[in-house]
Amino acid sequence: MIEQLDHIAIKVTDLSSVCQALEQLGLPCTGIGQFDEVGMRIAFLGNRETHMELLEVTAETSPIVNDKPGLHHLGIKVKDIEGAYNKMRESDRYKVLGDIRQGAHSRIFFFKIKGQEEILFECVE
Repeated sequence: MIEQLDHIAIKVTDLSSVCQALEQLGLPCTGIGQFDEVGMRIAFLGNRETHMELLEVTAETSPIVNDKPGLHHLGIKVKDIEGAYNKMRESDRYKVLGDIRQGAHSRIFFFKIKGQEEILFECVE
């Protein structure tokens, strides 16, 4: 079901500064988007092997406004997002958070593993 690690997402308080620092180390910023529907600016960084998202809150209505800066979630790529979603919803091992929805680049949903709720995962189509 899981194809590969897609990205690591980190909540930051100064997106521009962190982007510049990582670019100086050789991790290029491939784009920055303003996502008003979730109250965030998101920077996309990466090369062939490494993909990272930097999340900066821009509105008090953001779902991550109260989350601490630092590692936010791990994005994992799946081939069949509906199959993954249904399998996890039917299992007592996972806590699926919301429905499948459109993310920045593809359809997504979030989940946690029961007993390890401090770790947030994002399934990416």
